[in-house]
Amino acid sequence: MSEGYYEENMAPVPGQDPKPKKSSRLWILGVLLAAAVIALLCGYLGAQIANASQQEEKVVIQKVETSSQDGGSGSGSELSAVDVVKAISPTVVSITTEQMELGQFWFGPQILSGAGSGVIISEDGYILTCAHVVSGADNIMVTTSDGTQYEAAVTGIYEDGDIAVLKIDANGLPAAVLGDSDQVQTGETVYAVGNPGGTLSGTVTDGIISATNRTITVAVENQGTQSYWGNGQRTISLEVLQTSAAVSPGNSGGGLFNGQGQLIGIVNAKSSGESQEGLGFAIPINTAQEIAEALINDGSYTAPNAASSNKAVLDITVMEVNSAMAQMSGRTAGVYVQSVTEGGASDGKLEAGDRIISFNGSVVATIDELSTLMADCEPGQTASVSVERDGQMVTAEIVLAENQNQTA
Repeated sequence: MSEGYYEENMAPVPGQDPKPKKSSRLWILGVLLAAAVIALLCGYLGAQIANASQQEEKVVIQKVETSSQDGGSGSGSELSAVDVVKAISPTVVSITTEQMELGQFWFGPQILSGAGSGVIISEDGYILTCAHVVSGADNIMVTTSDGTQYEAAVTGIYEDGDIAVLKIDANGLPAAVLGDSDQVQTGETVYAVGNPGGTLSGTVTDGIISATNRTITVAVENQGTQSYWGNGQRTISLEVLQTSAAVSPGNSGGGLFNGQGQLIGIVNAKSSGESQEGLGFAIPINTAQEIAEALINDGSYTAPNAASSNKAVLDITVMEVNSAMAQMSGRTAGVYVQSVTEGGASDGKLEAGDRIISFNGSVVATIDELSTLMADCEPGQTASVSVERDGQMVTAEIVLAENQNQTA
């Protein structure tokens, strides 16, 4: 026991003061106060470090604040075309994909290549593109405007909005500045940047906004229904901007920019009527940003109006056999029924293998044509569907169902 120590109910040591010295009490109090101060400082510093860490991990997306008084989708006066292109071109990337497909008859498994575009939306490597560009891909490569290649990982995909987010391991990238697609006006000058044909990366085309509120119906692959005829397909409806800027399939996922160099849309080149000229479409950036932020932060996205956006369907999955596939297989090119939902609208009326010839009297040769015809239908409506089955023409009257699973 140290000198001067005293404990209650213990006999005092002879020759010592039975009470603690005042200086000893003050020393103990000082130690306690110092410990409390140190604890508070540690807590404060810990909180600051945690906040700094969270800020470092937060994805920074540059967004321009605008108002309806700006007279367009951006703020300030338009830049020259040369200045716009200098600002926007480095933010657009080329995307190449590889996908393993099941055997096509006697040819065995095949590696299918694809190409598209994307837009860098954060300096630390998040890239916005279309879902159909990367959906089902086993390998995705991104090439930036300076020629640097990166292997990309999928952060998230929302196929019903045709939006996907990729991530590459990079920092200090030139990120696009997002405009406000709600303020877009018909007649605005716009620039599309992408990789048309999959071979012409960095191509810039210009035009105007032709319309601000278009609804298009497009076909997307129905993952999980792959067969010897490829993936089954289903249809989705998209609210898009229409532009006269020239776009091609490789432009899909690329950027549509306004006269201030701000990103106002993600180009979607899967439009109906391939023979039509001067028609390009883009998913509004406000919609794309909302989906992208949910995919980055939560890994998934649910549309606010998902419950009320269902369309009429036949309850089937379909696939399109193009002319090349038709020559190899000896079949006729067209749209074929791949599967029929048991108990669905077409159960007992259509069969797998049927080639759809017409819908409500209109000839059907592509999935886009079928999708466009069905876009005007409502659940409960009766549709007349003619198909070729075993060399015979069969016509079925089908009461269309409400779309619960986004099938055709």
